[in-house]
Amino acid sequence: MKKLKRGGALALPMLLAVAPTAAHADHEDNHIIAIGQRADEHGPAGIMGEHVHRGGEFMVGLVWMHDEFGGANQSGTRTISDHDIAMAGYTSRTKSMTMDMVMLHLMWAPSDRVTFALMPMWMRMEMTMLGIGAHDDDGHDGGGQHGGHHALAPGETMKHSVSGIGDTELGALVALSRNPKLSAHAGLAVSIPTGSVSRKGHDGAFVHYGMQPGSGTWDLIPSFTVGGGSDALRWGAQARYKFRAKNRNESGYRLGDRFDASAWLARPLSPTAAITARIAYADEGKIEGHYNGPHNHAAPPDRQENYGGQVLQAGLGANVVIGGNLRLGAEATLPVYQDLNGIQSPKNFGVSLNLSRMF
Repeated sequence: MKKLKRGGALALPMLLAVAPTAAHADHEDNHIIAIGQRADEHGPAGIMGEHVHRGGEFMVGLVWMHDEFGGANQSGTRTISDHDIAMAGYTSRTKSMTMDMVMLHLMWAPSDRVTFALMPMWMRMEMTMLGIGAHDDDGHDGGGQHGGHHALAPGETMKHSVSGIGDTELGALVALSRNPKLSAHAGLAVSIPTGSVSRKGHDGAFVHYGMQPGSGTWDLIPSFTVGGGSDALRWGAQARYKFRAKNRNESGYRLGDRFDASAWLARPLSPTAAITARIAYADEGKIEGHYNGPHNHAAPPDRQENYGGQVLQAGLGANVVIGGNLRLGAEATLPVYQDLNGIQSPKNFGVSLNLSRMF
């Protein structure tokens, strides 16, 4: 959490310092462009809130994000063996996991200065567990369950999934400049806890923390985005911080704060098609608190210290604009650095698809 707060504290002021420059550039240039008419003026498909609209415009979008995790588990930056995981008191570990998010993205601009956004989400998580064989401190199989049963024999696998409505984001973006050489906007959103944090498995115990569809807390999300360039090459950068504004949710815990920063380039192939390249950094804190009902301690994802960390990813994608108002975006991401808290299954890759129409 100290690294997380330092990163957010340093990066956000640095980006906010650009705002007066952007506003000055906007004032000096009478030719204020409308963001979003060319394919290269959109950010990569995997980043949200990277553009604003003109007064009176309305956008409907559909976003799908898919992430896959798997392989040998990791502690910090190093691979950890099944033997070491068992010696830490666990009877099983994550073999693989997929996370899917489908989001309806609605944006409306009552004026050139302000754009409102509403983003309800649906989540699905599927995890396969692998038995590695261990005993708790009492010499019994089970890894220290607190009212649940989650023991697997060595080599045995178990697959389980959870799906449902996730949290809903509602916010506004304020345009500071639409100048083609340097555009900028600031955002503030609130994440409404519409997703469940009380899902349980067949054994009556809570599912892993990371498989709950929601956070259970009201979260504040400030952001700042800048962009610029020319018709030959455009660039953009965004910083975003998710602050959990509540100490505990109804199930007794609180997800860690999260800081995200992205920088990207967009190279036009034509006015209606562009390729994108992005570097994305995320720093997420550990889970605080503890389930207040029956739960397992048999596997790393059952314990709150095995969440969060720092991840650096590289992304490559493309945007296409059809008929001037229909946009299709796609992006694939690969992790290049992962420093994970506790013991976790590392990320393998991610895919994002974005379809939107402007009215």
